[in-house]
Amino acid sequence: MILLHIISDDEEQAIEIANFLIEKDLILDATLLEKVSLRKKINNKIESLNKTLIMGKTKALLFDAINELLKEKYKENMPVMYSLPIIFMDWEQSKELANEMAKA
Repeated sequence: MILLHIISDDEEQAIEIANFLIEKDLILDATLLEKVSLRKKINNKIESLNKTLIMGKTKALLFDAINELLKEKYKENMPVMYSLPIIFMDWEQSKELANEMAKA
């Protein structure tokens, strides 16, 4: 199991992605953190950019499928996507995740 992180420049895109992935049973649920501040060096100057972070629990085997779907859907404006392993989780919540997600 993984915690999927998707970072979007656009809040509407983030909501669209979250809804799409939940609809397709590719993530169990989505937590959206809006107006997340990202610090980045641009032209030798550190700048602050507003982003929206989506976090969703899913199966590790679904990562590549999710990545391909988002790359196809958002060719021009692909959000940043990576995952973190979920090491420990309540057994009942773990069963729910396994039962509710699409088969990989």
